[in-house]
Amino acid sequence: MEVAAGHYKNLIFSGATADQQAPGSRFKRDMLDVTLDCIKVLSPEGVLINMNRAGCQALGVPEDSGFGMEWLPLLPDSVRAAGDVALREAAQGRVSRFTGYSLMDGAPRHWDNLLTPLIDEDGQVQSILCVSRDVTAQIALDRQLAAAIQRERLLAQEMRHRIKNVFAIVSGLITMAEKEAAAAEAPGSAIPLLRDKLRALSRASDAIFASSEIAEDEMVSGDFGALIKAVMAPYEGRYAAEGGTQAIGQKNMTTVALFLHELATNSLKHGALSTAGGHVAIAWHASGDRLALSWTERGGPAIAAAPTSEGFGSAMLERLARSVGGTIARDWRPAGLVARLTFPFAGG
Repeated sequence: MEVAAGHYKNLIFSGATADQQAPGSRFKRDMLDVTLDCIKVLSPEGVLINMNRAGCQALGVPEDSGFGMEWLPLLPDSVRAAGDVALREAAQGRVSRFTGYSLMDGAPRHWDNLLTPLIDEDGQVQSILCVSRDVTAQIALDRQLAAAIQRERLLAQEMRHRIKNVFAIVSGLITMAEKEAAAAEAPGSAIPLLRDKLRALSRASDAIFASSEIAEDEMVSGDFGALIKAVMAPYEGRYAAEGGTQAIGQKNMTTVALFLHELATNSLKHGALSTAGGHVAIAWHASGDRLALSWTERGGPAIAAAPTSEGFGSAMLERLARSVGGTIARDWRPAGLVARLTFPFAGG
């Protein structure tokens, strides 16, 4: 193997020492050391015959080591299998490629590894040239782009879902206004009643989202009951709220608002708020560093069993709760839904 290794070295690099190298060989070596690409010469069996300076730095091999070691064990465990497949392909005379990974100065690096077989006149693979190019920035950009696309898709889904909910809320408010007008024996008052409910919903939106001057992670000491009252304004008289004043982060205020909004919308469609005698009890209390908010429905249609599938709104709430370190639990009791949101009240 020593004879073969010397032969492979002469194919790309000079195997002589720095003092023995001819000026032309040293020039070629200097050119290879200038590039940031990691250039390696391998035997068909995977023995590392020579490597430029960038390759030595990437694999942690001393430049004066003399090489001759196995190449695959120098790779991280996570990419060694892909490297082995690429090496076998190149040893069969086919150009191969795989994505590699390494740590340099504690920072992750990603590499595009291109293995090109060097074939002699008899068609035999004499050695393999492996050129590894740092594609860390490109991979980071690709990941950022993928994350941005996912966010846009989620936003589009949420917008469609919210638009549908707006129609559902308005339809429910119209029904409530008509029933209130009929009970008062004043059919003409339905439109003013509806207008008042829509204005209340608008005030709730302003109360929650208009404080743009407050940073998302800034603590705000406020009346938690006032927040709930603002969100539940369209359902005045159909719910009771009980709890104390509590400081929470701005982001958590948004999570609470969406939690109540989603539950109220679903209740208006299928639960206690869909019937004349239905009622909702909302309560909250602090325990340690967490705040628990409960929603209990009574007087609505009897529940035979829990839903067999989860809608987008419920899935979105689960993600929102996780994003602030919280959890959501639902108990589909025969008398009505009981839902509980728990999250850290300190910070966002």
